[in-house]
Amino acid sequence: WLKGSDCLPPPSPCLSLSARAMPAETDQRQLQIKVGSVKRTKKEYEAYLREDIAQRRKVEQMKAEGAEEGDIKKQMEVLNDTLTVLPDTRQRLQKYSRELAEFMARSFPDEPPAEEEELRALVLEGRQLVKDTSEMLGESLVDESEACETSNNGMPVDEF
Repeated sequence: WLKGSDCLPPPSPCLSLSARAMPAETDQRQLQIKVGSVKRTKKEYEAYLREDIAQRRKVEQMKAEGAEEGDIKKQMEVLNDTLTVLPDTRQRLQKYSRELAEFMARSFPDEPPAEEEELRALVLEGRQLVKDTSEMLGESLVDESEACETSNNGMPVDEF
């Protein structure tokens, strides 16, 4: 019979290739998840902002038309519900956008090569989302020191 190590099949060369590719695939998958979270939360936040404006107009219109107090009160409750969820949605959007910006700065500081179309498109979409969200929320989601550290053609700058 065969001895212990002879029973095992030789290591497959494909295994080592997939093991090397796995971290990049994992990073791409994480990027995909983070981009999706920001897109979904941004869309939700924008919908609540539109609903806020629409409800305010409706209440003002009802008051101007002399609608019954009970109907106005009901619309005010709907408006208050919207106003209640807005801060939470904004905080989640800030959190997810910041996490995306930090992940991209750490895992994708440079633009992926053109051959990796899917990854490149995802990185560009992520960067655009961070920019748009920063403008929408009126705050920078990227740490200024991180932006300065890689200002030398993508290479870290010596701090000494």
